Amino acid sequence: MVRAALILLVILTTALAPGRTGADPSGYLQPEGDARTIEKAARLFRDGVRLLERGSTGPALGKFRQAGRLCPAFFEARYNAAKLEGERGSREKAVAELEALCRDFPTNVRAYSDLGQLLVETEPDTAGTHFNTAVTNGEKLLEDEAITAAGASTVAQLEADLAFAYHNRGAWRLGQGEFADAAADLTRSIELNDANFFSHYALGLTRLQQGEYGEAKAAFKRAKALRRPFADCSIGLARAYLGETPPQPAAALAELKEAEKATGTTAQTETLCGDCYRLLGDLETAAERYAGALELGADPATVALKRAVVARDRKDFGRARELLDECIERTDAAPLLARAYRHLGELDEIEERDEAAAAHFAKAIELDPPAYGARLHLGACLYRLGRTDEAEQHLAAVLDELGEAPPAALAADVASARKLLDRIRSSTDNHTHTN
Repeated sequence: MVRAALILLVILTTALAPGRTGADPSGYLQPEGDARTIEKAARLFRDGVRLLERGSTGPALGKFRQAGRLCPAFFEARYNAAKLEGERGSREKAVAELEALCRDFPTNVRAYSDLGQLLVETEPDTAGTHFNTAVTNGEKLLEDEAITAAGASTVAQLEADLAFAYHNRGAWRLGQGEFADAAADLTRSIELNDANFFSHYALGLTRLQQGEYGEAKAAFKRAKALRRPFADCSIGLARAYLGETPPQPAAALAELKEAEKATGTTAQTETLCGDCYRLLGDLETAAERYAGALELGADPATVALKRAVVARDRKDFGRARELLDECIERTDAAPLLARAYRHLGELDEIEERDEAAAAHFAKAIELDPPAYGARLHLGACLYRLGRTDEAEQHLAAVLDELGEAPPAALAADVASARKLLDRIRSSTDNHTHTN
């Protein structure tokens, strides 16, 4: 994939000719200097392209290096040398050469973006700084009259580089949990290059994290239209269908079967298929798929929680509690623990154990705020325990935070909470008037 992208970049490069006087800090304009030197560098560069197309990466690297040494202002030659170093496994050399390009071409987009990508895992904060620089440089260059005057091919190359820079920063922000900013970056990437499969796919993942399941479906469908088959897109679509209110397990199951045709059965597809069958009411098959997920290496704590839900649906509350306890013992992940404690609270409610339910909901809230669902249930528990003032304050605060357009997944709980709050306030008003 790296090689294909590299070939595309060098093919897009326009023929070199003597450029303007004065240095070009962007690397997008033609290098200036002695015409014969530039032409010799251009021949070396074209030789490198031909060698690369034949798969001769070592000799191609040599040609790009010769061209870059002969004409240091020749950005494409030096950039391709850096990329080939990375492709051949010399990460440290690639980083060093991209750092040199950033120094010599401080308003370039591609060098900063690629350098950030190489540093994402080892130096994430530094990577973010480079992505910011790439994006800022690109937006400024789009307004640069010299870039516009250089012609459509130069503008197209800049827009392509800027699209990847936004994509890289969006993917980095997704990994940092900055979902709103990630969505904005990926949307801008798509505006600049609608044909970039990866940006549509990453936007789908971001929308899933935001709970925007309709938007997630649209993004995954656009990605699939650009690159079919792709199992991860089908899995993303399945997750979106399952996240909707109401869920669409049949549609999700169809996507998962398509994914399994491409990659075979995996722990992830088994788990999601289990979710589908549970929602379809086929609890036996759901249990079988969860067991299969466990055999394939799925997280034991997650599977225990899902099997607990199946046991609850079967009215086997004792077994459900055992599995939730197992989940709690097997994980220290706060979101998963919060879900387990919330399920324990819901079991307590079914069995009319409101003191225990309130304690479990409080634990879920402590572990993973804002935990709106657990907070709404806690408010109802407080009311049933006779702690009416606390219940009123609690429910009013949660409903105020959620506003007039709460997440669809909470619609039923929110409706119940509003009715309960109205009842409490009505009762309070009647008591006041009576006194």
